Amino acid sequence: MDAIVLVGGQGTRLRPLTARRHKSLVPVLNRPAIAYLFDWLAASGIERVVLALGQDNDDLADAYPEGTYGPMALRIVKERERLESGGAIRFAVQQAGIEGRFAVLNGDVFVEFGFRDMLAEHERTGARLSQYLYPVAEPWRYGVAVVDDRSMITGFVEKPPMGEEPGNLVNAGVWIFEPELVGQIPPGAVRVEETLFPSLVARRQPVLGYTAEGIWADIGTPQSYLALNQALLARAKTNAVAADAKVADGALIEGSSIGKGSVVERAAISASVLWEGVRVGDGASVAESVLADGVVVGEGARVRGVVAGPGAVIAAGVAVPPGTVIDRDGRYDGRQ
Repeated sequence: MDAIVLVGGQGTRLRPLTARRHKSLVPVLNRPAIAYLFDWLAASGIERVVLALGQDNDDLADAYPEGTYGPMALRIVKERERLESGGAIRFAVQQAGIEGRFAVLNGDVFVEFGFRDMLAEHERTGARLSQYLYPVAEPWRYGVAVVDDRSMITGFVEKPPMGEEPGNLVNAGVWIFEPELVGQIPPGAVRVEETLFPSLVARRQPVLGYTAEGIWADIGTPQSYLALNQALLARAKTNAVAADAKVADGALIEGSSIGKGSVVERAAISASVLWEGVRVGDGASVAESVLADGVVVGEGARVRGVVAGPGAVIAAGVAVPPGTVIDRDGRYDGRQ
């Protein structure tokens, strides 16, 4: 079975973290996020992965060139123009020669449920399309699916107003397509979430809403990205410190990930993600923050709830207010 992974976006919601990295290459516990997706697909019995790349995605293509990934074949299909999800699926099917049933995944999700069980339920119910649905606390941020007592989807509400949600099950970015659906995607750059999916439901075609337990995350924003890392670290009950990272004696590291080449002096790091080559000075504290590649935190600085893009500098002794976002190569010295 083939799986198309949609990775054509520019990662705008993750900026400034994606200023110098493709969104699928942001580190989750010091591994590229997409590596977890690949591992999950391989364990699920997928035979070939088709990466549907957009324009200016060369760094991802370089990191994962055509060939193999574990037991899976890896094919790359590059868009020549912006196609959105529907156009990207159609183009990938055509270019990769996909003929049978296939899976589609958004490239910015983390999943760990049993895909084989979802596939079995898809076959048992005779669904033409199946969607993995996940219960969330803030459904107004997503597209909400309405399901009946047979777990068949009867309607969609895209980002409903807060307090008016018809439920809390959201499209979690993993779908199973029967091959004839490709011909039903409208031409041009269209989103299947806004065209094909509601059309199928309106025509009373069987669309399964499959739910299962396990950690799921949309890593499309710095907040959700940080929350995923925190959840995985909490479950592991340990820090994730790269082998070549240098952590001084007396430093306090709690529930955090420290990337390769990073240097932490006698500082306190908690519930945070430090990418590669980050430097944290003596007496500084970093909490609930994401520091991208090459960020420098000066001695005695206090950093909480901060997102710092690659190359950013935080001056010694400053207290950075929670919610602060520092752009790539930016500087925070307390005078902002």
